[in-house]
Amino acid sequence: MKKNCSATAGFLSIAALFCGASVAAEEEFVPFLGLEAGLGTFEFDEKIDQSISFPVASLIAGVAYGDFSVAASYSGSISDADVSEEDFTGDASREDFDITVSYRINEYFSVFAGYKDGETELDLKTRDEEEPASGDEYYRQDGPFIGFNAGYSFTDMGRLDFSVAYADLDADNRFFADGDGPDEGEDLEFDDINGKAGGDSDGYSVNLGWSMPMRDHLLFRTRLRFNAYEQDIDFQGTSFDGIEEQTLYFTAGVVAFF
Repeated sequence: MKKNCSATAGFLSIAALFCGASVAAEEEFVPFLGLEAGLGTFEFDEKIDQSISFPVASLIAGVAYGDFSVAASYSGSISDADVSEEDFTGDASREDFDITVSYRINEYFSVFAGYKDGETELDLKTRDEEEPASGDEYYRQDGPFIGFNAGYSFTDMGRLDFSVAYADLDADNRFFADGDGPDEGEDLEFDDINGKAGGDSDGYSVNLGWSMPMRDHLLFRTRLRFNAYEQDIDFQGTSFDGIEEQTLYFTAGVVAFF
């Protein structure tokens, strides 16, 4: 058990599940691997009236050393979600990748920083039967993030963790116009954008997680993650500021330490 205590100390502050704070961390590398599945939702109100829902799966891999850990995570929609709007129909998929470096301050607190990349892709076609049109649309954001985690271990009940992170991201989008286009003298509206449009994005992530050891080297974990970002998008000299995008994930799975 002492090996598990030191090895997990840097991974999302879950070391307290395996040992008390008085046990010193040993300096040894211990890899870990996790698999989770659940449900995700995506909202982009300026473009899509509905909330898109899809099943997701996540793979986590990394290594812990003393109070430090490095972890990489990839998650994606298992199947496409149906999109049905007033002007178009189609399907949507989602992918996320992040790499995180964590430092455990003590059994209650840790800090982390890293890089993330997320993309929602849509395959769309208009409802106009006289002049049908189709095209691909995507919203991608990538960049660094930094955050703080607080957790507490309950006797025989596992560990509860709460984290907050701030991200400063670059936005890379491709839009499929679903509007009629501006008439002469009218301003360009957001649904008239057709083509690539970049911008800046920032926002926060909130994570609530519960972990419970199943045996010496195996951990059960469930997480609720909420991301909220705002983009400032420029297109042909017109700026659209404060464009909101949100994702919500609920996943559960296991993490193994080797």
